[in-house]
Amino acid sequence: MARREVTQYFDDLDNSLLADGDVNIIDFSIGGVDYTMELGPENKRKFDDAIAPFIAVARRATKRASGRKSTASSGNAARNKRIREWAHENNIAVSERGRISADVVEQFNKATNSRA
Repeated sequence: MARREVTQYFDDLDNSLLADGDVNIIDFSIGGVDYTMELGPENKRKFDDAIAPFIAVARRATKRASGRKSTASSGNAARNKRIREWAHENNIAVSERGRISADVVEQFNKATNSRA
């Protein structure tokens, strides 16, 4: 049996379908919490316009000064892929992208005796 996976991107703000060339991945931090989202060109412009006055008066933080730990995103991506595959095989609802619910991760960890 052949299998083909198709990745579609949707604007996280208005849920509109995005063409590959229109995807803008936005990473930002507020209050020590890191966020990421995908936006289309119009919503990216709105985001940029909204934060422009704050960026104009802000100082750039160095990685050392921020105190944040870096993580290997490729390891997380591979783990998330394993969790999603496991969930699909076990008929457990899981989002196709974005954060995986803690409940699904807990079920995966119990089923595979994994903490990684």
